[in-house]
Amino acid sequence: MTRLITLIAYDLRMLRRDRGALLLMAAALLLALYGLFEGVRFQRHTQAAQRAAAAQESGARRAAEDLAARYFADPDAPEFAALLWYRTPVDVRGYALREHVAFASRPLLPGAGLAIGQADVQPPTVRVRAESMDSVRTAGEIEHPARLAAGRYDLAYFTVYLWPLMLLSLCASVLTRERESRRLRSLLLQGVRPGLLLAAQAGARSLLATVLLVAAVGAAALAAGSVPATGAGLAALGWWSAVTLAYSTFWAAVAMAVCALAADRPSAAFAGFGLWLLFAVVLPGALDAALRIGAPLPARERYVQALRDAGDRVAADGAASLARFYDRHPQWKPRRTALDQVPASVSRLQRAQELELAMRGVDAEFAAAQAARAGLSARLSAFSPATLASQAFATVAGNDAARYQDFIGEVASYQGGLRDFFQGAIQRAALGDERAPCPRTCLGGYGFRDFDRVPLFAASPGLARQAPPPARTLALLAWAAAFAALAPGALRLARARHDG
Repeated sequence: MTRLITLIAYDLRMLRRDRGALLLMAAALLLALYGLFEGVRFQRHTQAAQRAAAAQESGARRAAEDLAARYFADPDAPEFAALLWYRTPVDVRGYALREHVAFASRPLLPGAGLAIGQADVQPPTVRVRAESMDSVRTAGEIEHPARLAAGRYDLAYFTVYLWPLMLLSLCASVLTRERESRRLRSLLLQGVRPGLLLAAQAGARSLLATVLLVAAVGAAALAAGSVPATGAGLAALGWWSAVTLAYSTFWAAVAMAVCALAADRPSAAFAGFGLWLLFAVVLPGALDAALRIGAPLPARERYVQALRDAGDRVAADGAASLARFYDRHPQWKPRRTALDQVPASVSRLQRAQELELAMRGVDAEFAAAQAARAGLSARLSAFSPATLASQAFATVAGNDAARYQDFIGEVASYQGGLRDFFQGAIQRAALGDERAPCPRTCLGGYGFRDFDRVPLFAASPGLARQAPPPARTLALLAWAAAFAALAPGALRLARARHDG
């Protein structure tokens, strides 16, 4: 053991004297810090957008309160001469259907800057309207599709795709240098086992490089304040470090298998690059193709056509559906107005609900297809180490697809409550206007000033909780063990080739 430690120390000293290795490590750290900078920049842009949305929502509410105070104090003032009910917040119909401003924002986790993940295609803030979820479903980043397909450069991109090249280059001389200098035979005569030497050198080099990467990124993230020095922030850094270490262990095992068989450093470099192409490019692409074939999604055109057909059916069944609605809510049923004379502005939210009911089967079909693809992706991701690492980094940062779906579920629940609130307000206002019609919007009729009672979105505590990487991330260690197990056989093959 003492001899082995001495050999490792000698190897690291020789590595320190290699300017190429030092420059490569310095370049890797700079690329990692630049990736962190890009992730933090995107995180702060997102935070600014969320603050702007909150300011717009509160500003619109204050403006509506101020307008209502002036209007109901003097409705005949000249400034209100051209007031249109459907374009003013003082009328509950205009406020609910047009003027109301509400946003829902997904809480950012402390480690959001460590990986952009799906955040560049799944907006963290969405506009919510009482009528339907259309404003949420159609929300998205307005960017060129080619950029969205390629993804953004961030720390996760560096760690998943560029860091393996760094480790393979750093470990390319493990055991191959001894073969080239013919020191391997003398080491064997001294009782040093080549397998143990291979594992020790590759492990020491990759571990040292990974520790430097983790230390540099952690120090920069804490110093810049992008990851707060709190329990949640340190937990995020800890999970990120654990995933990085597991991923580096896999690539160190790949380097071991390559160097056990390669006769010299150029051969090891070419073989390592070929395996990088396989695991970083080919396997993720094959996984995507398998998902498209194994879990296809229904065509978007089919949903659009189903929506049109459902709209036609709701329009044709308007009177009957309105009668069913008032049978369920007799307290809102008009006393003197015939159902076919109910204003469209009063029944508009009811029609939106009917349209959702008509689309429930199609929505369930599309949701089931999405769930099937997500489930298949989770099962197949174990066959792609790069996919495992990428998903783990996104989960630690809170920018994964599963957390976004949880957010959309909470938004849908909030939107349902918001619609119920305005539905009741409009129906009660219609009854009041039926009893005492007003030539203009007035209190007791469609007049509205209860802005402080309108529901606001509040994310659940679970949505703001730091999540660990998925359990399937442990498959990285299984991959590492598999390649480490290949090393002894590769050593025997290399020895037989040399002896032959």
